[in-house]
Amino acid sequence: MLPFLRPEVFPLELLPFLAKHFKNPKASSDTDTQLALALKQFDEGEDKTYVFEVPLGKTFKLYNGRVFKKGNTRRKRIECVEVKTGKLYLFNPNAEVEILD
Repeated sequence: MLPFLRPEVFPLELLPFLAKHFKNPKASSDTDTQLALALKQFDEGEDKTYVFEVPLGKTFKLYNGRVFKKGNTRRKRIECVEVKTGKLYLFNPNAEVEILD
């Protein structure tokens, strides 16, 4: 990938994230949260909210309508409790959500 890590190929602000990723690539590009967020900056459409931006204890909704309450952050994942069932789930910090009032 080294020949492609150039400003003529990728936007300048992406180059440091790509270089870091390709030094020790993960099994999936979405597991590298910093790279995933940097790439999402270039998605077209409305502004998005991510789980890591939700204040502690606030509720949010996923694309499928399920409602969760944000809890503590573990090493890389965020604990969230589904309001309807009380089950604990671990979320990737860059999961797209809608904050509820």
